[in-house]
Amino acid sequence: MFAVSAAETREIIALTYGMITMIDDAVGRILAALHESGLADNTVIVFTSDHGDFMGDHGLMLKGPIHYQGLVRIPFIWADPQAPQAGASSQALSSSIDIARTVLARAGIAPVNGMQGRNLIAQAAAPASAEADSILIEDDNQRAYLGFSEPVRARTLVTDKHRITMYLGANWGELYDLSADPQERHNLWESELALRGTLLEQLVQKMMALTDRSPRPTRIA
Repeated sequence: MFAVSAAETREIIALTYGMITMIDDAVGRILAALHESGLADNTVIVFTSDHGDFMGDHGLMLKGPIHYQGLVRIPFIWADPQAPQAGASSQALSSSIDIARTVLARAGIAPVNGMQGRNLIAQAAAPASAEADSILIEDDNQRAYLGFSEPVRARTLVTDKHRITMYLGANWGELYDLSADPQERHNLWESELALRGTLLEQLVQKMMALTDRSPRPTRIA
């Protein structure tokens, strides 16, 4: 992660568009090969990425332990020849931990004990549930920077309206109203104490809910 000028941002965005075009061309060759081999009607195609990019947002480039929307929002395309709703989209909150469970469910394979995440296909067809009201982002960096003396560790909760982030060892954090402030320019950490407390409680609950419970205990202590 590094700071950039407006000119540097324009140049990097142009080069990135070139890389995106390269990926588009490569995906096109894969799809053509599936059609030529007769496998297109029997293949589920999933396209995603591991993270976004600041791409000039807030004057930053690349990535880092600051969970702005440009970094934490990623593409996810699921193309299934047996899907009844081709071209449908969903605004429901989801996470990368949901992908493995979704793939297993589509293949008819039960998840292992303690497996995290939800089946996104089932979630898209069902009414919104309390389980899908927020997502957890865990960030354990390998370097000490941004003023930290130890490698940066952050935990973030994202809801449909807010984003709150805590940093290990810091007496400050981030809180944004994504509805009123979608560009995350006004940190409400110090001004909205009641909201901060509510969201921090939700963050703890989410972390507890997603704690690994495997292997399953065989005895009671």
